[in-house]
Amino acid sequence: MVDDVLPNFLFIGPDKAGSTWLHQALGRHPQVCLSTAKELFFFDQFYERGWEWYKAYFTQCGQQCKVIGEISHDYLFSSLACDRIARDLPSVKLMVCLREPVQRAFSAYLYMVKQGRVASDFGTALYEMDELVDHARYASHLRKYLDAFGRDRVHVAIFDDLEESPQLFFDDLCDFLSIDRHRLAAEFEGKVNSATRPRFFYIAGLARKVGWLVRRWGMPGLVGSVKNSAWVNRILYQEYGRDSKPEISDEARKYIRDQLMSEVQDLDTMVGTDLCARWGYPKRADSTSAQL
Repeated sequence: MVDDVLPNFLFIGPDKAGSTWLHQALGRHPQVCLSTAKELFFFDQFYERGWEWYKAYFTQCGQQCKVIGEISHDYLFSSLACDRIARDLPSVKLMVCLREPVQRAFSAYLYMVKQGRVASDFGTALYEMDELVDHARYASHLRKYLDAFGRDRVHVAIFDDLEESPQLFFDDLCDFLSIDRHRLAAEFEGKVNSATRPRFFYIAGLARKVGWLVRRWGMPGLVGSVKNSAWVNRILYQEYGRDSKPEISDEARKYIRDQLMSEVQDLDTMVGTDLCARWGYPKRADSTSAQL
């Protein structure tokens, strides 16, 4: 075993773009060792706990592990996290997984409902919860990481590819990490997390607050165990019925697309994607205006 094992790979975001799937799939790879708890949020929220606290989540990782990783989907949105990662893990490789902004926002909204954070409809929630739109400002958030680490150290994956071919998506990541390609188990060919709603809205909200309190006590592993517990999920949540799941209104869709059109255009210029065409956004007439 190694005393001071630290990550050489971080998934930095965004949320609602396959982080749970990634954590479970990478955790099965024989050359990969992940932190014992997902979502440590060390570099953005719990840095004051210090390195001994952080390193304790990697003590199980030995020298045989080519990749030692952490998955915390909010690092992307934190300039402070970017600065700390660049200073403390200068050789780390990073990954983002970008999801079409309307679908990402709607998935995040459903999760907020599940958590007891939001009771309003999707269109109203867009004005109540800034992060629904802000977390899809991919170009603005990603720019600081590209400046700090360079394009070759940031793997830009697309959520659509995960949905279309999980194996090819995973193969591309393995190539980026310079590890052997690994055949995914059949269970990874479908969704890991499907949307559910709270049985009791206020109890779901209380559970979320308790979860964050436990995190602040320094026990993210306990939070993960509870979140993954089948019986806890059965007690707190239920599947949407055929006619009970919220929908995306045309007005809400237009609002998000109008807010984020320039972000998608900038992203294509910054990282060489063609997401305007893929996601149905108009291309910028002057494609050079957003270059780094």
